[in-house]
Order: sequence, then structure tokens, then C-alpha cells
Amino acid sequence: MAILHLLLGSVALIGCMVALCQLLRSLIRRTVPSGLAQDLLIEIVSTLQLCCCTREMILLGTLGGIQPWLALTLTYLLTVLHCLTFQGATCNPCGSLEQWLRAQAPGPYIILKLAAQFVGALLSQVLMPNIWLLRLSPLHAWDKGCGSPLNMAPWQGALVEMTCALSLFLAMHFLPRVKPQYRPHVVALTITAIVYAGKESHITRSDISASLGALGHNDFSCYMTICK
Repeated sequence: MAILHLLLGSVALIGCMVALCQLLRSLIRRTVPSGLAQDLLIEIVSTLQLCCCTREMILLGTLGGIQPWLALTLTYLLTVLHCLTFQGATCNPCGSLEQWLRAQAPGPYIILKLAAQFVGALLSQVLMPNIWLLRLSPLHAWDKGCGSPLNMAPWQGALVEMTCALSLFLAMHFLPRVKPQYRPHVVALTITAIVYAGKESHITRSDISASLGALGHNDFSCYMTICK
């Protein structure tokens, strides 16, 4: 019952955050003309969603004591949710740089997207501590600040990030005929496998890895949303 209480509180917070960000994206689509400004605003909002959800999941994973199977289930479901709601946003530097390397977007555009991602991540650092004051979960009252779930230095974590990005890229590259409606599930399954591998190899100390909130191929949110 205690685990269920913790889980419901975190799910409620994540649901409210996703709904709010989805509303903001809809308003942006309606009020801002298509183009660079609209793309950057959606990138900010989507990165905010990603980082806020990841902060909550890191808190749940490090302090909640949930079972590994439940953590992996949440990994899968939340990744599918992000894939369905991000509306083309990349939400991490590795994914954006990949677009540039593949000549899918010009350099100046990618630089602006990177800036938008950092803005969204920084907004999550300001927003989440205030949301936790609502005490939707007992974890929010217990929290005295959480640390990185990585058992390695940041530069090593960056290498792991690139390896994860490459793994997903290869998985998607060899599945070109996957129908669009199934693609979020393929991405989520790949991410879940990466999370499981990271847990089993002791790369992370949390049942929920930093990859949890990723849109298919990143744990950028880990590096930007580590609790102070």
C-alpha cells in the first residue's frame, strides 16, 4: 500500500505536467506561425516536460524502493508517452547533433535548438522544487535533495549517452519499415532494454535509469536535472 501511495503521487504529478505541456504546445501551434520561433518554443516546452518527469522518476527510483519490474514498466510507458507528445522536438543535444551530422538541419538551427533545450532544462530546475512543495507524494516531503544515479564521472556518463544514442540509431536504422504508429513502442522497448542493461551492469544505482524520460535516444535530462 505504501508503494502504491508513492506511485500514485508521482503518476499524478507526471500526468499534470504532461497535460500542462501538451496544452502549451497546442497554444503555441495555434498562436505562433510555423517556422523557427514555433520550433524553438515547442523544443523548450518538450524539454521541460522531459526533465520534470525525469526528476520525478529519479526521486521515485532512488527513494521509493520500487521493484525493478515496475521501474522497467514505467520506463516503457513514459517513453511511449513522450514519443507521442513531443511533436517532433528532439529534447537532447546528441539527437540534435545527429541531425546536423546527417545534414538534416543546418548548423545555426541546431545551435538554437541546443539553446532551447538548455532553457527548458533550467526551467525544470526552478519549477520542480516548487511543485514538490504541493506534497502530492510522501517522497516530496522526504526529499532533501537527490544525487546523480550514475556510478561514474560526468565525462564517462557522456560516453554512455553517446553509446545509448548509437544503439537506438542502429535499432531504428535496421527497422525502416516499421509503421509510424508502432515506432514509439519500438523506441520504448529499445530504451527499456538499455535501462535494464545499465542496471545489470551497475552503470546506475537507481532502479530507474536516467534514460527514463528520453525521447528514444538520450539521457541528457540526467545531466541537466540532477537535484541540487
